[in-house]
Amino acid sequence: MAKSWSSDYKIVIMQKSLTIIGAGAWGSALAIILSDKFDEIFLIDRDKDIIKKLGKQHTVLSRPFTNNITLNHDISSVAKSEGILIATPSYAFGDILENIKPHLNGHHHIAWATKGFDPHNECFLHETFNKILPTYKTCIISGPTFATEIVEKKPAAIVVASKDKKTRDYWASTIQTNTLRAYTNTDIIGVQVGGSVKNIIAIAAGIANGLGFGANTQAALITRGLAEMTRLGVSLGAEKLTFQGLSGMGDLVLTCSDDLSRNRRFGKELANNTSTDKALSNIGATVEGFNVLRLVIKISKKHQIEMPICEQVLAVVEGRKTPTDAVRELLLRKPNQEY
Repeated sequence: MAKSWSSDYKIVIMQKSLTIIGAGAWGSALAIILSDKFDEIFLIDRDKDIIKKLGKQHTVLSRPFTNNITLNHDISSVAKSEGILIATPSYAFGDILENIKPHLNGHHHIAWATKGFDPHNECFLHETFNKILPTYKTCIISGPTFATEIVEKKPAAIVVASKDKKTRDYWASTIQTNTLRAYTNTDIIGVQVGGSVKNIIAIAAGIANGLGFGANTQAALITRGLAEMTRLGVSLGAEKLTFQGLSGMGDLVLTCSDDLSRNRRFGKELANNTSTDKALSNIGATVEGFNVLRLVIKISKKHQIEMPICEQVLAVVEGRKTPTDAVRELLLRKPNQEY
């Protein structure tokens, strides 16, 4: 029998408890893989029906919840844990912070594994965080990680971004396991831009795949998508080098290349001339690229940043162009310098 890679080396630093808010696939996967590092993990979702439906195992994950994972909808459970990790869709981020605020005591470490911008306040998630919880340090966890593979303990890497070293170190040591390698970064803007824009480019990759295009198209979309992501990020104050890392190129390649990505699958639905509403319904889960698309375009126009791929995705989503016409317009653009 083949020996499990994860059995050779173990990182186990037992802590009392961790609270994870958001019982979707990603939040559930994080709870499962971190369960051997904590005496207890509270996995919270405000939706009672979701908690009830989950039972002993998330439907898309191959491993059940361990005995030390407690599922509930009581947000006050955050008071029991030193560490609080938010793994909700971006549209719920601000509400979650407002809900947990009365239960905080000033000594918690808070991070989020949510990707995207705040679509309600039209800003970065860290700006919403600083407005609601100004006395806490910001920390973002991002990178190329599919929940299904993480829970199966297939080796992966992730980035922990915060300007505060103590916060970075706390969450890097918390999130790292024997199969999940954690790296640190101080560029919170770049990590958030990468985690947002890559989902839009993945929609484009799905459209291209759905139209029957090949590897050449995929490579071009990823490369030029990275250019768009980098231009936008640098204009907003990010470091260019961040986009060569896990939250930039790493997450972009992953999300564009595999149908485990909801954004890519959403694009494939659009390529079949499925309406946007029907395509979202067929996916049956949050499509973050769709949620942030209009806001990303709005920000890019404000800063006069050219993002032709993202703009064509928006045209298709809004029904102003067919997928074929959008591709044709991209190809017929005037030749330009690569950099």
